Amino acid sequence: MPTLVRGVRTRRRLTAPIGRAVARLDRPGPHGSAAEIRTLPQALWRFVAHPRPPVLLGCVGAVGVVRAVRGPLRRRDVVTAAACLAAQPFVEWAVHRGLLHARPGGRLGSVGYQLAGYGHEQHHRDPTNLDTMFLRPREVTAGGALAVGLAALGPPAVGTAAVCAGLGALAYDWTHFLVHTAVRPSNRFYRRVWRGHRLHHYRNERYWLGVTSPVADMVLGTSPARDDVPVSPTARGAARRAAPGLPTGA
Repeated sequence: MPTLVRGVRTRRRLTAPIGRAVARLDRPGPHGSAAEIRTLPQALWRFVAHPRPPVLLGCVGAVGVVRAVRGPLRRRDVVTAAACLAAQPFVEWAVHRGLLHARPGGRLGSVGYQLAGYGHEQHHRDPTNLDTMFLRPREVTAGGALAVGLAALGPPAVGTAAVCAGLGALAYDWTHFLVHTAVRPSNRFYRRVWRGHRLHHYRNERYWLGVTSPVADMVLGTSPARDDVPVSPTARGAARRAAPGLPTGA
């Protein structure tokens, strides 16, 4: 038992500085509302000025550098990147439904709720609040460290997959943020993404789970006509708190 206690204390001493460093990266708010942002240049500035996205940008850049020093891209890397691109909508859908919308019932649900479900629940209560908008540095740095390790020690194609995963996370964070701003869609594809995510928040959170693409929703049956599903209590509350004049899609 004394050996076990000493081991726990040693682990705490080693991990405490890391925890404090990560906490400093995630400066507390308030950081304002996405509804205040009306142009794309404003959105770009607020994205990089917020304390959270630069952590993700740094992690993706680090993984990219590690992969670059492993050698040039080959045919296997192209195939890997294509597979990652095809899988992205479905991975995003599964994480959104299974983890971000985890409920505190049962062992797995409770773990998922503690990891991500509670924070995502706060985002649904106030969707444009920039304090709960982005991926958190705690998870980003842990995932980034794992990705750097895989890129450095695994086959080059694994490093390519790690880079693609990081770029997918970055695309998710940027698109999710942009959808919640007052910047209007300028093309048909983004308009569909924009409308779907607003319906997810302001109509019913069980549907329209894709953020960067509607493909998984179309394939898995979670992209119904708006009037085919009822307005959920969570969506009704979010719509009441929405900024005046902000389109909800509901």
